[in-house]
Amino acid sequence: MKVDLAKIFLTPPRRLFERVVLFIMLAICFSIFFRPLQFTSVPPVEAVLTAFMPAVSISWGWIVLMRFVFQKTDYVTIK
Repeated sequence: MKVDLAKIFLTPPRRLFERVVLFIMLAICFSIFFRPLQFTSVPPVEAVLTAFMPAVSISWGWIVLMRFVFQKTDYVTIK
């Protein structure tokens, strides 16, 4: 039995639950990272990009963790 990690990391969210969780986590993380930047003299585009990159990586990491913990049978190959 082997877990296909590439499939876990690279497969886009197909289920509605995964899409909703991804969007909610993305929105929450973006607001957490953007809040301190709005009071600085950073240009708006740079502030959005600076807040967007960690928000995307954290929310995608959350989806990967949920797949690994709760949907492991979908990503297991038996040899």
